[in-house]
Amino acid sequence: MKTAGGKLVIAGDQNWHGVGHNVVVRLDDNDYLVFHGYDAKDEGRAKLRIEKITWDNAGWAQIKKY
Repeated sequence: MKTAGGKLVIAGDQNWHGVGHNVVVRLDDNDYLVFHGYDAKDEGRAKLRIEKITWDNAGWAQIKKY
């Protein structure tokens, strides 16, 4: 990514730790990122997350800040 472009799609933060192990699913012409994260506000319990993917003009995946 340093030399060929692109950007990180998801990363942990103070609310969600250890996000990852993701897969992209296409359903009814929409793309979704399905991944796990540990919910810091719920004693670090693992949760399944599903976020809709949008695509920028260069064709890179984006998700809203979770």
